[in-house]
Amino acid sequence: MRKLFARVSMIALLAAAVSAATTAPALAGGALETLDITAGTPSPIPGQIVAKLVRIFWDPRTIPIKYRMNSTLDPIPNPLGAPFLSRAAAQAELQNGFNAWNAIPTSYIDMRISGTVANPGTRGFDMINELTFRTTAGFTAIASSPSVSLIADENLTNGTDLDGDGDSDVSSAITTSNDVDGDGDIEMPAGFYKAGTILENDIQFNTKTTNGFRFTVDPAAADTNTRSVDLLCVAIHEEGHSHGLSHVLDNQISATDGSATTMYPFIDTGDPAAELTQRTLGTDDIAWSSYFYPEGTANSGPPSLQAGDVPFKLVYGLIKGSVQHGEFNEPVAGASVSATNAIGNTFFSAGFSGTTQVSYDPNTGEIFLVDPAFNIINGNYVVPVKLGLWKVGLEATDGFPVSSASISLTAQIGDLFGQQNFNEEFWDGPLERAVELQPGLAIPVPVIPSQTVSNIDLVTNAQTEIANFGSLDFVGFTGSAPGTYYAVRIPASDIAAFHPGQLIQIQEGLFHTFVLDASVVPVYAEATLAKGTVSGSTASIDLAHPLAKTNGFIGQDNDFAPFYFPAPLLLGGVVRAGIQSGNIQNLFLVLRIPTTTPFPGVSGLPPLIGLDGGVAANDAPIFGYSYTSTDGVTFNQVTNFNFRFALVLAEKP
Repeated sequence: MRKLFARVSMIALLAAAVSAATTAPALAGGALETLDITAGTPSPIPGQIVAKLVRIFWDPRTIPIKYRMNSTLDPIPNPLGAPFLSRAAAQAELQNGFNAWNAIPTSYIDMRISGTVANPGTRGFDMINELTFRTTAGFTAIASSPSVSLIADENLTNGTDLDGDGDSDVSSAITTSNDVDGDGDIEMPAGFYKAGTILENDIQFNTKTTNGFRFTVDPAAADTNTRSVDLLCVAIHEEGHSHGLSHVLDNQISATDGSATTMYPFIDTGDPAAELTQRTLGTDDIAWSSYFYPEGTANSGPPSLQAGDVPFKLVYGLIKGSVQHGEFNEPVAGASVSATNAIGNTFFSAGFSGTTQVSYDPNTGEIFLVDPAFNIINGNYVVPVKLGLWKVGLEATDGFPVSSASISLTAQIGDLFGQQNFNEEFWDGPLERAVELQPGLAIPVPVIPSQTVSNIDLVTNAQTEIANFGSLDFVGFTGSAPGTYYAVRIPASDIAAFHPGQLIQIQEGLFHTFVLDASVVPVYAEATLAKGTVSGSTASIDLAHPLAKTNGFIGQDNDFAPFYFPAPLLLGGVVRAGIQSGNIQNLFLVLRIPTTTPFPGVSGLPPLIGLDGGVAANDAPIFGYSYTSTDGVTFNQVTNFNFRFALVLAEKP
C-alpha cells in the first residue's frame, strides 16, 4: 500500500504586519512555499493585494533548531497489537534522522532534540518544535510536518508575543534562538526577518487505532504489512519538510534502480526494500538541502565553515533556465526539470519552474487566481548539480506519478491554468522549440563546481496524442503469464485525420506502466509499433516486420513511459503512404512483459499497465481498442478495459 506523506505548505501561517520592504524572490524547485504580502501592492481584484510565493526557511539566527519530544506516550502506541517501542528508542531514531541531514558537509542545517514536552493534546502553535505520536481524529496520513512562518518582512522587537500566549517570544538579549526564560518555549533574537522565516515546526506521527501505523526501528523488522512502516524512513522525509524541502517527482533513479528519493511523497509500506532505501538521503535531497543552506556563504554563524564543512561552491554548480509552454506561449509554473547523468543515465536532482504570485484578501486570508499573465511572473528554474555532463529533462506535474497538489502552490497554479498537459522531453540545445524533429534527443550540459550554466531554456512540445482511453481506474494484470502481449489499436482513420495531405511526424508511443513493488524498475521484454488487421474480436499484428521496436523497454512507476521512434518524419511518410495505398489499416502499440520468471520484487508479480475501466463519472470509454495475446499470433479483444497507450503525432518542423 502506498500512503501519502502529508505535505504542508500553507497550513498555519502567521499574518505579520505589512511593512514596506523588498520582497524575496520565489525560488523554483525543492521548496515549500508561503505568501509574501510585504509590499502591499494592490492586485487587479479591488480591495486585495499582491502576494508573492516565497520559500519557507530557518533564519541562521534560529539554528540550531531545537526540538522537544512529547513525553506523554510511553511506550509508543501500536495499532496492530501490544506496544513494543519505547519513547526513548523512538526519540533516538528521530535524532538519527536529524543526524542524516546534519551530516551533509555542504549544508549548514542543524536540527537537534534538546528535551521533552508534556503536551497531553495535539500539536499547535506555541513556539515549541514538537515531535509527537499524537494526532487528531481525522488524520489519516503516515505523518506530517506543519510549519508556521512569516508572510511579510517583519522587525521583531523585544517582548513581542508571537503565539498569543501572553509570554514574550522575542528577546534583545540573545543572538541565537534559545529558551531564555526557561519556560520550555523558544525565544528568537530581536531583529529583521524576511517573509518565509519559519517560527515553529512540529512533526506528528500517526499511531491511531484506526488508520494508524506501527512504527519499527530495526531494519530487520521491515515487513510487508501495509500498516507497519520503518520509523527512520518516515522521519527523514518529514525532517526534510521541517527545514523547507518540498516533495519531488523522482521515484526511479535509473534503469536498474527503482529507488525513490527521500522527498518523494509516497512510501510503499508493503515493500521492505523501498522503505529501507528511502531511509538514506538521495543525491537530490542532499543537493537541495545544500542549495538552501549552503556552507561557506558567511564569515560567522551557521553558514561559516567549521570542522568537517565543505563550501557549497566547491562541490556544486547550477543549471538555470526557463520553461515556456510551446502551445500557449506562456511561462510554465510547476514543471519538473531534472538533471540525469549523461554517462550512466542516473538521476541526480530536479527542480520546479516558475515564479508566481496570487491575489490576497487581507480581510479573509483567502487567495485568488486572476490569469496566467498576472499569476505567473516567469518560468525560471534552477537545478544544483555536481561536476559532470547532464541531460536536462522536462516533465509535467500532472499526477503521474505525483499531482501538483502534492508539490506546491506554484505547481497548482500552473495546473489550474492547464499548463501541465505536455509530454516529457529533453533539452536539445539549438533544436529546442515547440515543434521538434526528435523529442528524445538530449544535448548534454557540462557543469563544473562554482559554475552557473544559464539559458538552458526549454519549450514544451506541441504534440497531438491519439489516446482512445479515459481516466486511470485500475492497474493490471497481476495474473498474466510470462511473455504476455498487450496491444492497442490505432485506426488508420485517426492518423489520416491529423493534418491530411501534409507530411507529419509519428514521434513516440506512450505506455502507462506500473509496478506493484516500488523498489523494482518495470522492465518489459519489448515495445513495438507494428501494422495489423482486425477480424471480429481478434487482431493479427505483423510483429515480424515492426515499424519500430526496442528490446528491454524500461517503463516508469505510475507514469507514461515514452518509446521515442528513431526517425519520426520518415516514419510519418511511410505510414501516410501505407494508409493511402491500403497497406496499413491499423497501427498497434504493443508491450510485452518479460518471458521468464521469477519476476523481481517481494510480490513476485509482473510489471503492470494502466487501465481505463470506465469508472469515472465523466468517463465514457469506447471499448474495443485493446487486445492481449500469449503467443504473439492471435490477439484477443479486451471488452471491459482500455489499455492506456497513446500514439504521439506532430507537424513537420
